[in-house]
Amino acid sequence: MRHFDLYDADQIDQLVHPENFQKISSGSSAKVIFTDFAEHEPLVIEASSSAIEAENMMRRSHVRLKLVIDEQGLFLGVIALEDLSDGEIIKKVAKGYNRDELQVADMMRKRQDLKVFDYADLDLMTVADVLSVLKLSGHQHCLVVEREKHQIRGVISASDIARKLKMDISIQQPPKFAELYLSSLHR
Repeated sequence: MRHFDLYDADQIDQLVHPENFQKISSGSSAKVIFTDFAEHEPLVIEASSSAIEAENMMRRSHVRLKLVIDEQGLFLGVIALEDLSDGEIIKKVAKGYNRDELQVADMMRKRQDLKVFDYADLDLMTVADVLSVLKLSGHQHCLVVEREKHQIRGVISASDIARKLKMDISIQQPPKFAELYLSSLHR
């Protein structure tokens, strides 16, 4: 058996992170800011889960988005932490839902309502291109799909991009027609 020594750690105080080795800029390929489900397990939640419990669990684990699946593991939509806010729950209760019986399925963004990036396009896009699309659409997250295979390949997150670029990125929801109309009345 070969001999190896152990060393004192008293002079070691820095942690290494992947970002320390990746020099990412707005001109970098979009693939460097993409969470690929071929390499990382997707974060999922069942549609029948309690909305209140889902919100608590997502806050505790600092997760802002989960993919919603049915009992067979088929993709139904996504649930963002903001979809589970008190304001959104109050809106559902005002429509007659019982707060304690609300499920993730009641609060989620349905698959047919989502806009996605095509995985093949990421080869052509830069980080700046992705940010531009996210800002124009008002999305904090965007799924990436392989359309020919009918598969979700991964997700892009504005907060991940901000962290990797070490900058603040503000993405606002585009105003709804009603908001534009009301603001025009006050002029």
